[in-house]
Amino acid sequence: MAAPIHRCACRIILKSRISRVQSDARALNTSGIAGNKPETAPTEQKASGSEEVPLVIPRKKRWDKLAVLKALSTTVKRDPTSVDYNFIDDPYLIPRTTMQYKWFSLAKESGQKAAEFFINRNPQYFQQEFAEPPIEAFLPKTSTFLIEEPCEEALQERMSRKALKAATDMYFQIVDGGGTVSQDMTDDLLDLLCFHGSKDPVQEANLLSPEEQEDSEEPPRRKGNVKGRMRRANEPAVHRWRDGDDADRLFNSLAEPSARNYCSLIKGLVKYEAADQAFRTYNDMQQKGLRADASTYNALIKSVKEVRDRYEERWDLVQQLLNQMRLEKIRPTLQTFNATLRSIRFCGMTGRKSCLDVLREMAHLGIEPSLATYNHIMSIFNPSNSPPSQMLYQIMDEVEGKEFTIQDQDDSRFFVDAMNMCLRMNDVELAYRLHKLQETGENWRLLGDAYIQSVYYGKFLNLICQMEGGEEMWKWYRNLVPSVYYPNVPSILNILKSLEVSNMHHKVTDLWEDIRSLQHFNKQELVEAVLEFMAREKQSPEIQLLFMPVVQNIKDNIEFYYKATAPARRATLSWSSESLSNLLVLFLRAGQLKKASEMLPLFKEYTKTPRAEAMEEYLAVCVEAKDKAKAKAGLSVAVHCGLPKIVEYAENLKSAMTEIKQSEIDAILKEELGVEAEEVKTNQ
Repeated sequence: MAAPIHRCACRIILKSRISRVQSDARALNTSGIAGNKPETAPTEQKASGSEEVPLVIPRKKRWDKLAVLKALSTTVKRDPTSVDYNFIDDPYLIPRTTMQYKWFSLAKESGQKAAEFFINRNPQYFQQEFAEPPIEAFLPKTSTFLIEEPCEEALQERMSRKALKAATDMYFQIVDGGGTVSQDMTDDLLDLLCFHGSKDPVQEANLLSPEEQEDSEEPPRRKGNVKGRMRRANEPAVHRWRDGDDADRLFNSLAEPSARNYCSLIKGLVKYEAADQAFRTYNDMQQKGLRADASTYNALIKSVKEVRDRYEERWDLVQQLLNQMRLEKIRPTLQTFNATLRSIRFCGMTGRKSCLDVLREMAHLGIEPSLATYNHIMSIFNPSNSPPSQMLYQIMDEVEGKEFTIQDQDDSRFFVDAMNMCLRMNDVELAYRLHKLQETGENWRLLGDAYIQSVYYGKFLNLICQMEGGEEMWKWYRNLVPSVYYPNVPSILNILKSLEVSNMHHKVTDLWEDIRSLQHFNKQELVEAVLEFMAREKQSPEIQLLFMPVVQNIKDNIEFYYKATAPARRATLSWSSESLSNLLVLFLRAGQLKKASEMLPLFKEYTKTPRAEAMEEYLAVCVEAKDKAKAKAGLSVAVHCGLPKIVEYAENLKSAMTEIKQSEIDAILKEELGVEAEEVKTNQ
């Protein structure tokens, strides 16, 4: 049943495009009949019997002021060997994690804000203005105003400087003093208050004195939303509507609020998560016979899930709002349909059945879908708790090769959600098509913020690691890291698995350099995985020697963290039985018996037990090198750690090395265990 629904949905979208082309053709014909043709030059009469061919003079083309720069920018491609051009080319200022990407991206703006803060707090030192004419934006912004008398000019001055608290106080001074404020000025002030949620940008810029800031501090707010959702780690704290603030005061003081006033208040309430109050205000508006605009209905439709819990109730409320728009003859916009589809995502099967009706209406009105529209359709027919369907294939057939611009705030969710769907379906070819769409034109601008970009590229690279060979994976890895993606520990573990399957052990040196630059060299899980990757199978002598810089660096790092005095630093990286055994084996395979023997005391010092295979390999190398002292040291560690084949190790050493006598073996057993050799043989 699902497949016909998906085909029907895409057929509706395709039909909307065809109908749009037909309507454009009809409009062109109509304009020709009406005589609204472009201006043409007088036609020349050819020889008798020949037809007149009109000479069409094209209209003047007005180029964008940035057209030349945009054309030049298309010739510059991303450098995969370097980080983003926004960052300063300095090793200490190059981001190594997604969080650092966010921090460093805002570093320049932070410096500008700091400079602006000092200029505004000390305007007497920055009064000289060398620009002609003066640039007002560069002048110091102070908390003092030129006009202090209560009048509209003073109110306009405070509004132009976004001093909302001062503007509100001035408004009430004028009204309480018997003056009047024009309707347009009142509407503009209420728009500002509702848009900012009564937050004063002047206070946010720290232009007020510490005493004034202390007086204007808001009470602490919960980090979750009205429904109790905890915000994401990189998500900023949400400012919420407070009853009785400046916007409410101004609105309640109006004798007859206009439709614009109601619309501004409703959109402000929805924006700052007061959906219940927004719907109460909307009901009051309806009772007074006032009509809301399309953007107000869009905000209400988007907030339906906050005021209704059951799926059927949510969809019924959405239908009521849409029917009211139809009765008031308000033409729905793209944002109206996107808000409706977004609400349908939270209506379960009830909304899914109604999705096709929404798409038909959208096609009937000739509204072109945006990426947010396709994202909502994909989410409706591919919920996270159900097996993936074929909807994404049909969406890609529709959008492939096209360029999109931002039209909805949810447009930035399409690529990351679609890539997640590709990962769920394990379809790397579909992921390549999606990535090609992202690189078409300026579609990359719709990838979202740094966090969303990191999730997108992480899922893309993980899918390639699972489905492609090592060569293809490494090509994409070099293309994405570090220019656009900073892999985390799970991603690097997937890369190691892909390299191991493809027998590309020689790439571990390059990978370890990236691990160090990304500051992951102190992650215990990752360090042990790299050692296991190099020690699992014996490689050629050339490859084993290639491992040595990585092995030595890991050993030095662990020793450094163990010598650290801070307990927190010491706990990040520590010796384990596996890491010690792998280091022992790697030194042996590289022909460095001396360094391998230096690892033996660490087993006793940190009470770790070596793997039996590692100890057998060590004793075999000692026998081959005829190094009696190191062989006895290895046997001592095996006895101390209680390995099960102690007697076998001792017999092999005696038979292979005549220099070792039974008395020396007895001395080792007695020193480590306090028993005789015969007793050990009896126990084993």
